[in-house]
Amino acid sequence: MGKIKMMRPKKLQSITLMILILLWVAGCSGSDEASGNDDSGDGVNTIEVSLLPFIEPEDFESLVEEFNSSHDNVQVDLTMLGWSDGREQIKTEITSGQGPDVFYLGALDEAFTESDTLASAEELGFSQEELDLFNPLIEGYKANDELLAFPLGYEMNMLFYRKDILKEHGFEEPPATWKELYNTAKTISEATMNGGSPEVMGLQINGMDEHLNALNLSWGSMFAAAGGEYIQNKESTLNSPAGQETLSFMKSFYEDNISVPGPSAVNGFGNGEVAMFYFTQPTADQQGWYDDSNMADKWGMVPMPKGPESSAGHFGGHGVAVNANSEKKEAAGEFVKWLVSPERTKIFMESAHYVSPFNLDKVDTEIKAEIDEMMSEHSEVWEALNQQLDNNVNEGAVDLFVQSRQGYTERWNAQPSHLIPAITGETPIEEALQNIDVQVNQAINQ
Repeated sequence: MGKIKMMRPKKLQSITLMILILLWVAGCSGSDEASGNDDSGDGVNTIEVSLLPFIEPEDFESLVEEFNSSHDNVQVDLTMLGWSDGREQIKTEITSGQGPDVFYLGALDEAFTESDTLASAEELGFSQEELDLFNPLIEGYKANDELLAFPLGYEMNMLFYRKDILKEHGFEEPPATWKELYNTAKTISEATMNGGSPEVMGLQINGMDEHLNALNLSWGSMFAAAGGEYIQNKESTLNSPAGQETLSFMKSFYEDNISVPGPSAVNGFGNGEVAMFYFTQPTADQQGWYDDSNMADKWGMVPMPKGPESSAGHFGGHGVAVNANSEKKEAAGEFVKWLVSPERTKIFMESAHYVSPFNLDKVDTEIKAEIDEMMSEHSEVWEALNQQLDNNVNEGAVDLFVQSRQGYTERWNAQPSHLIPAITGETPIEEALQNIDVQVNQAINQ
């Protein structure tokens, strides 16, 4: 009969202890997975963040370093994407249930809202007091009364004008209405006509050059000022009296030889061949006009000229959202609340003169004082930006921004290819607008 080998007490205790440790580790691992914690074992949640460079990438890197150094429980792993395909990459990943924990979001595309892939402010723990600090443009980031994205700064179409050129032709002030815009541009172009073309264009609609997508912004601004609406009763309504009036006005500059298709509005403005153009305010920062001695005191930026109905214009936001499918929503929310807080808004305002998403009269007095000091350096520019902000808030630009979600991608892609031939007289205006409506309707009613 074989002998039964008895374990020594010490060896038995060691094995028992090992079993208990293994069980404890397995339990902790399961708990971490369920709660979305990082599996590094050190209690740190590492979240994946994908952003686009609407401020300099190194500025974002500095912000992430600041956050990581001041937070022990949450760390950010940052990926910077490019403008050429970054937005589509994010949309594809997020709407398929994958993607980073936090990501860049410009417009609140219906692809996100319909796929239910954005975490709400309530889920992320924003208090009502924090939400009350935002200015009214925040309504553009709501769906079904839920705030689903968090802006870091707004850009708006503004009228850029060459002070020296306007003054040379007898204009002490920039145009404030469509009629004044046309007359000012016509005077300058006719006075510089050479061989049938103006040597200095009074106005170049940005987007008639190599940057065709910019036409979406110029058209959108004029469409807003004419009282247009993108959608009525779930149908695209660009081919409307407002749309026809807008496109006819844009066409008149090229039909009357005030403007010539082709030359770059931005480059022409810099070298004195374009007196006025529309585009968003970061253009001046990107072109270095604030620090360019050759441009000193030669240029200005003012609110959009008043159209038939209002002085509203295009505005767009640069912000972030949290992936509703993230297993680390609490950690993601902590980072987002930190990033979009009033304490950080000055960074985005300084970077490219972005308009703050906050009502600055409601933020902490010390923060407000720092911002006021910063704005005093370019007080004329900030005064114009704040006026356009008020125009957009008071004159319906938010409603148009919300409408634009329906068929956004199709409208954005269709407009340049149909509007430019209408502006240059190759396609009838009503036909061009109807063609866009057809493409958008196919997208939103499929």
